[in-house]
Amino acid sequence: MTVVHRLFIALVVGLLSAVRLGAQAPTGTVTGRVVDSTTQQPLSDVSVVVQGTSRGSVTGTDGTFTIGGVPAGSQTVRVRRIGFSAPPQILVVPDGGTVTATFALERTAVTLEDVVTVGYGTQQRRDLTGSIASVGSKDIETIPVARVEEAISGLVPGVQVQTTNTEPGSQLRIRIRGGNSLSGDNSPLVVVDGVIGADLNQISPTDIASVDILKDASATAIYGARASNGVVLVTTKRGTPGKMRFEYNGYTGSQNTTKHIDVLTADQFALLYMRNPNHDKSITFDTLTSMPTTDWQDVVFQSAPVRSNEIAVSGSTGGTSLLASGSMFSQGGIVRQSDFSRGTLRFNLDQDIGSRLRLGSRVTFSRSIGNAVRVNDGYGSAGGPITMTALRFAPTIPVYDSLGNYSSTLLPSQQFDNPLAIANLRDNKTTTDYLLGSLFGEYDISSGLTFRSSVGYTSGDNLQQQYTSRLLLAALNQGHANVANTDRTSFLAENTLTLHRSVGEKNEFTLLGGFTAQSTRNGANSEDGIGFTSDLLGYNRLNLAQTITGTSSSSLERLLSWIGRANFNVAGRYLLTATLRADGSSKFAVNNKWAYFPSMGFAWRLGDEAFFKRMLPAVSDLKLRVSTGSTGSEAISPYQSLASWAIGSAYAIGKVTYHNGANPSRNANPNLKWETTNQFDYGMDLGLFENQVSFAADVYKKRTYNLLYAKQVPYYTGFESFVTNVGSVQNHGLELSLDTRRRLGSIEVQLGGNYSLNRSKVLNLGGDKEFLVDGVNSSLPRFRPAAIVRVGEPLGNFYGYVWNGIFQNQAEVDASGQAGAVIGGMKLKDISGPNGVPDGIIGTNDRTILGNAQPKYIFGQTGSFTYHALSLNYVLRGAHGFKVANLNRQGMETPGGGSNMLPSVLNYWSATNPTNSMTGLGIDPYDGMTSRWLEDGSFVRLQNVTLSWDVPAGFRSRIGSQRLRMYLSGQNLRTWTKYSWYDPEVSSRGTSDLSLGWDDSSYPGIRTFTFGMNVGF
Repeated sequence: MTVVHRLFIALVVGLLSAVRLGAQAPTGTVTGRVVDSTTQQPLSDVSVVVQGTSRGSVTGTDGTFTIGGVPAGSQTVRVRRIGFSAPPQILVVPDGGTVTATFALERTAVTLEDVVTVGYGTQQRRDLTGSIASVGSKDIETIPVARVEEAISGLVPGVQVQTTNTEPGSQLRIRIRGGNSLSGDNSPLVVVDGVIGADLNQISPTDIASVDILKDASATAIYGARASNGVVLVTTKRGTPGKMRFEYNGYTGSQNTTKHIDVLTADQFALLYMRNPNHDKSITFDTLTSMPTTDWQDVVFQSAPVRSNEIAVSGSTGGTSLLASGSMFSQGGIVRQSDFSRGTLRFNLDQDIGSRLRLGSRVTFSRSIGNAVRVNDGYGSAGGPITMTALRFAPTIPVYDSLGNYSSTLLPSQQFDNPLAIANLRDNKTTTDYLLGSLFGEYDISSGLTFRSSVGYTSGDNLQQQYTSRLLLAALNQGHANVANTDRTSFLAENTLTLHRSVGEKNEFTLLGGFTAQSTRNGANSEDGIGFTSDLLGYNRLNLAQTITGTSSSSLERLLSWIGRANFNVAGRYLLTATLRADGSSKFAVNNKWAYFPSMGFAWRLGDEAFFKRMLPAVSDLKLRVSTGSTGSEAISPYQSLASWAIGSAYAIGKVTYHNGANPSRNANPNLKWETTNQFDYGMDLGLFENQVSFAADVYKKRTYNLLYAKQVPYYTGFESFVTNVGSVQNHGLELSLDTRRRLGSIEVQLGGNYSLNRSKVLNLGGDKEFLVDGVNSSLPRFRPAAIVRVGEPLGNFYGYVWNGIFQNQAEVDASGQAGAVIGGMKLKDISGPNGVPDGIIGTNDRTILGNAQPKYIFGQTGSFTYHALSLNYVLRGAHGFKVANLNRQGMETPGGGSNMLPSVLNYWSATNPTNSMTGLGIDPYDGMTSRWLEDGSFVRLQNVTLSWDVPAGFRSRIGSQRLRMYLSGQNLRTWTKYSWYDPEVSSRGTSDLSLGWDDSSYPGIRTFTFGMNVGF
């Protein structure tokens, strides 16, 4: 931990622990019981709070509670549990005495009465004018996962959470209502406890109290320049009202691959290879006897453990609310030598100082360590990704040769390393230290007028250490080490003033104004060493390399903002929200440093109108919403509006004097400006039968213009590209969600579902009609380009030739106009020519859009069944109508080749087997992009099933526990799909919307089973 980290934590603890409380006023005790109004059964985990104080408690399984130290006199006591509601009670607390009360809670729909977090505040869900979805801690703790995004996957309409790489520690792809930018990150803005730009991979899911997702402009515009992709607000847990509590949450489990890809056995491979007339005659197999098969998937894949343990202490006493927790998560990789672990410490403190002043802090520190194997990378002479070699290494070769060394490839010309050698002889370790903290104070200037000031700090230090053994192809018999450090620090200061006033009985308004400033510094340096005499020390002694090179960089960015928001509630039925944010960024040139992002939302609580209640008594709640507004995106790295120079190689003047060379690398663009997204949203929230059924619908349309992109320019300019604002993209879609809650005798049933569709379209590219994208790895040059961005089309289109079967005879070959055509080879479709008539020549004009990687719609379905102390929960989710480019098949459907293949090659073309689906022996498939490699990626996935048991009080009392919950859970249990490889959600080329949907030697899918428990004392 750095000195800065230590000083920051010391400051937090010192400031808040130094607070001394004054003399205590007379107090008494409140006791009571909370029951279900329908069944009169006791309710546990109900929060009971004395309003206006920090006094509170949580009911046990018998429904009882006790709150001590309550100020004497008339006090308002409120109870709250998600899914239930009850009016507050006013109790007279005697000095030194006890008052008792009973609360009967009525069941309500969970989506209509929640308090949700919005930008710079909270609101009752019933008073929202914007589109906001929420996931609570109850939903998160049901699914034991490494990252909170995995827990919300399938629960929220309009939010796509995609596991593009299943390797432990990998980032997830999150999209809220589609992607807007061509070059920028389309991920949503993450705000944790008010600190902007946090990293969710470093936050323990067990620390999270709620996740609120802001989707439309009315909700997101308060974050202005960074909110065009939506906002994810994370609130961590606070101290539990009442006496101090100790909790333990933990689980342990096992992981396995979801699928084993069928490949040829040794006998099948040898027989097919020997039949190939072009095979290497120096390689022979005895095809008359059975040969032992090496299953390389079994060699490098394994069962792997996953574990999580967390302890937490929380509670409230006097004016102090405290939560302190520590957790340790570890996940082994199902590919050998890959794993991820994370340790997290959290300290949350709230302190009342008198009746007007409140101080608080939120501090999280984590260290994560990941060991990665090579997937989606290392093609050609680098030796190959481990998953590719595990599938393609010849099954006739044993793991070790006769001398005990790692065996080599079947053919000397093959650029493969032994799969197990790739795992064992290559190190790739990443260590990340992450600190996120904030200090805040709130002061009530007068009744309803509050000033809040906060300071936030985030720091991420990343150390990557790599070493490739001299025995691997990538190191060229020399050994290769690399050590890279990157660090990112950010300071955020925010000051806001909030005024809340009631006018009459049902009219109220809230005004918010403030100023924020954020400064972020990025630094990087690396050293690279080639040429080691021994592999023993690896990256630990990089200075022993024969050749050492290094690089370094640093950047600074600043953002200043003014914010304002007004909320009006007229007669409890007419709701208006108006927001304005002004942002000034150092990333943009002097002409466009400032931009303004307004929004407005209106809602009508039609269900509260008297005439409507008389007409439709079954409708318990109906709200109509409409909103519009603008948000922005910086979408570029710092200094892109400025001219730059690149330092080149040294050059000589005369015979002895050497000078460093430099050349212009970027032109200035003084007119570079923000990307701006305008959005319209029309929504409805509906509750039926006393809110036992709730339904929500949203229709939206958003347009992003002034797209930032590195536009290609003519080479005679001396530059390859020019960062500028080039055009616009449109997204529009529909979101539906339904939740029901019903009691059937002793069984409580809750069922929910959501459905979303989004359609994107490129509207303008700054005068261009289209541009092409690679999308594939560098070892497939003829596949490049293989994707396209075109005006009038959605993002994510694949581009290439239409596969038209197999050439059956010489006449077809002669008439094809296709270069390299042979009998038994792949046939491409002729689709171009004058007036759209085929011209008999296969050329670049015959390329076309082959499909799209974006789903036409996504959906989720949830269920919960509770019978006394037993509960069964499940999550189903899916996506429909998208394509995946399976490049794995492209390398494994060459009948008779020297690497292993798929069983489909046994149906190879021949004169006696004139199939139209597989090429002939020894005939390579056309290695450009064709529709042959596209597959339907649509799927339905049983994401999670959890069976839990809340141990009854009689058993818990033996160990003195207030709560004991035990559960069995399974993740990624079954996927129904036509896709032939490991996982249809894969994206080997990263998470960019322009290169989505390529499956090229990815990490296998993971199925997990866990057993866990939650214990409270």
